[in-house]
Amino acid sequence: MPTLGELRQRVFHATSGLYTETYHMDNLLNDALNQLVEIAKLRGVQTLSLVPGTDTYTLADNFKSPGQLLDTTDQNCAIPYELVDITENRFGYTIENGNIIIKPVPQQSKELTHYYYKYATQLVNDSDVPEIDSQYHDLLSTYASGMILLLPTLQIQDKTISDRYLVRWQEGKLNFANDMQRKNKATRGRTVNLW
Repeated sequence: MPTLGELRQRVFHATSGLYTETYHMDNLLNDALNQLVEIAKLRGVQTLSLVPGTDTYTLADNFKSPGQLLDTTDQNCAIPYELVDITENRFGYTIENGNIIIKPVPQQSKELTHYYYKYATQLVNDSDVPEIDSQYHDLLSTYASGMILLLPTLQIQDKTISDRYLVRWQEGKLNFANDMQRKNKATRGRTVNLW
């Protein structure tokens, strides 16, 4: 699995060493990662330890959209909480202003597990590894290389190489979308009863 440093090297070689601005390369690699993660629907897990009388808890930093909230206090069963409107006064939870609000206000200690969709962790350090399937890591450098070769500052007259990279990016993105759709269907098709 290539790290950010290795992906930069691939971009450097793909652009024949014409471009060495690592900050811009990192931005393009993260842009490609964000586009793929939008398709992939990465999932995260957060454990909430409820305190009696407290209904508001901070969401994870990488929270993107809700998935499922389960009361996992009893190991023999999991009780689902329904996502409800902030104005509704019924059993469930609401998400507002970076917080998750439990309804009604908990009267006893409980453990809740929040499964949610998350944003990608940005690649910052040389040792960072993209959190998508490793077979698609090369797509990130393909996108960055194609975009860099389009830069007017490089003064490349023949844009066929950049076009090839960007066509490979689009094809790879389509394959990635199909693969993720298959994986998400396979995951949704299973039912797990904890009781």
